[in-house]
Amino acid sequence: MKRIDTKTRLNKTICLKDELDDFMKYIGLDARMHELKILKVWTECVGETIAKFSTPVEVRKNKLFVSVENSVWRYELSSRKTEIIKKLNDNLNPSKKRKIIKEIVFI
Repeated sequence: MKRIDTKTRLNKTICLKDELDDFMKYIGLDARMHELKILKVWTECVGETIAKFSTPVEVRKNKLFVSVENSVWRYELSSRKTEIIKKLNDNLNPSKKRKIIKEIVFI
């Protein structure tokens, strides 16, 4: 995180969102925030029917682990994996600067 001299800061307008994002990244909470957002947008990305039978469990190194109720739903979700990844990344990172989710593992 970059430090800005107080005198310099008084003469510039700084976007609070950008500063908070930098701070979250600096202390390592940005990844955890994305994990929490995934739980929130999962139903929106996959639809209510699929969400009833699947639950995002964890994100590790850009890999999302999703618990699925049975093998039939696991197969269905596996066939839609690319579409789900795109929807999740679009929801989590509208600026598209980086991919937050690169892989999904259905367990």
